[in-house]
Amino acid sequence: MTYSVVIPVYNGADTIIRAVDSVLIQTLQPLEIIVVDDASTDETVSLLERTFSGQVKIVRLGSNEGSAAARNAGMDVAIGAYIAFLDADDTWHPEKLHVTNAILSEHPGVALFYHSSTLKEFDKTIVKPEGSVKMLSFARLLRGNYVHTPCAVIRNDTSFRFEPSMRYMEDYDLWLRIAYRHKVFFCPQKLARLYRPVSTEGGISSRKWDMRKGEMKAYLRLARLNPLFVILLPLLLPYSLLKHAAKMVKGKTRKA
Repeated sequence: MTYSVVIPVYNGADTIIRAVDSVLIQTLQPLEIIVVDDASTDETVSLLERTFSGQVKIVRLGSNEGSAAARNAGMDVAIGAYIAFLDADDTWHPEKLHVTNAILSEHPGVALFYHSSTLKEFDKTIVKPEGSVKMLSFARLLRGNYVHTPCAVIRNDTSFRFEPSMRYMEDYDLWLRIAYRHKVFFCPQKLARLYRPVSTEGGISSRKWDMRKGEMKAYLRLARLNPLFVILLPLLLPYSLLKHAAKMVKGKTRKA
């Protein structure tokens, strides 16, 4: 099987080299590395061209359109059987694609595969692909977004695209649409390193209320999959608000 790696970047000159390097040292090399520049105003593109001439395919957007549109642009030109996502400020374990390939080879019907992540240095021991692999049901995914984008690998299917109108939780919206009709598998091995927690200051995820509204929008869009999902909205929307309230209270308690 072949893998296309898609990395969206906006003003990522400080981290993009580290991210691409983590792909180039994979024990199983991808078919291609596609970096989508979302109209950066720093030296991201020139740095990529100087450092990785011929090793990276660069797609440049004319205006800043957000991560959903940037990832879609990379997916539109990807030719691998599967697409693996990485963010410009994160890295992969050297065995990430090897482990992914071993699992997907055993489960060819999987449309979305994801694994765990870490905020620390990677375990230096060799990662074995025969780790415990579990299926994630659509019902389970409705409880929240367990899939971090740098941990996700999806089948290259033209119907799998992020919703460009969503600036928040567009990944969750796509995972729900995939999980409704296809198999989703999870591996607990920590094969991606995130350089800041998902909900801390500095990243898009720090805008907690915007993220919550994005989650609720993803729930509202479920009716496009099946009109009967309208029946669930009176449960899902308050559930989302309760989760937000609980996290806000927890945050204030920690500060106190």
